[in-house]
Amino acid sequence: MLMLVQGSTEKKMARARLVRDLKSTLTCQGPRNVGFPGGNVNHTLYSNGENRLWCAFGETIHDTAVPRYWNAFGIYKPDQSAQMMSVEINIAMNSNTARVAGFFARDGETDDIFLMHSGKVGGGRPGIGKTAFMVWSKAKPVDVADGEGGSRSGLVIGRLGTPDFTDHIWKFVRTVQNFKDQATDGSLDDPEFREKVEAFEKYSREFSGTKKGMRDSAFEYVTYHGDIVQALYNDRARRLVCGESILSSTLIDLFVKKDGALTEVYEVKTGVGRQMLYTAIGQLVTHATLGGEDVARILVIPADDDIPEDLGRAIAALGIRVRRFRLDRSVPGTGIALD
Repeated sequence: MLMLVQGSTEKKMARARLVRDLKSTLTCQGPRNVGFPGGNVNHTLYSNGENRLWCAFGETIHDTAVPRYWNAFGIYKPDQSAQMMSVEINIAMNSNTARVAGFFARDGETDDIFLMHSGKVGGGRPGIGKTAFMVWSKAKPVDVADGEGGSRSGLVIGRLGTPDFTDHIWKFVRTVQNFKDQATDGSLDDPEFREKVEAFEKYSREFSGTKKGMRDSAFEYVTYHGDIVQALYNDRARRLVCGESILSSTLIDLFVKKDGALTEVYEVKTGVGRQMLYTAIGQLVTHATLGGEDVARILVIPADDDIPEDLGRAIAALGIRVRRFRLDRSVPGTGIALD
């Protein structure tokens, strides 16, 4: 399971590793002006060129209510006098308060450290916020145990120390910036998107409660979860008929409604461990009850993993359809191939 990194010393070490990982793959651009709503500040920037990721790291901030490590990211525009931030992934120094969006999580089995983000995207403009971002991006948060019987949920951005860690940061930054651009130009101000936001909030309320069950510790594909959901969305969107819409919520990876009635429920799992499959079966059966008897239930799992025989029988008896995915860099956009 994933556990919150809570000690100030361990946080400091994780943050130092984050900085090292990014600096090792990016080039120093020297001091540049960084702009943000309400002001600007000069910081050393790291980037590999125009229209690529830039990042800047500030000293620990002590003059706020919550001291934090400052980590800013954006899309580099060398000809601009000020580089605009797309997103901050700050880390609270002495707590894991929800007032600071970024945090670290440790895999209790492998000791790998993951950079997380709550999904709370700011910007000071109408239409930009956590719920709208979750709906637009189809992101799926995972639960992280806090060591006291509760949990905090967040999006997995990437695992520290991996060769593609910077790529995962860049993907997250582009996603946030694309969302902000569409929210700003009015592309999201339409009835269909508002319906999706309302459905997201409704489903979240219906299944709200204290989160105590923790996910399995198989995280090989965890940073690709959003890409898998996007690949499913793209695949299903090609087969939409009149009256159908595709939605998601904090608890349901993807679902389809026709004329307002639930018809399909999808659950993505990044492995086939027993606890993971037990959870998936329960989720599909539970969520399907929000519709009629004919709601299709689809479990999406890695192509190369074998389902235990007894669980395979149970899945078949319950009428759950299994789809497989695999990582495939040749697939445009998501890098995910579906069977």
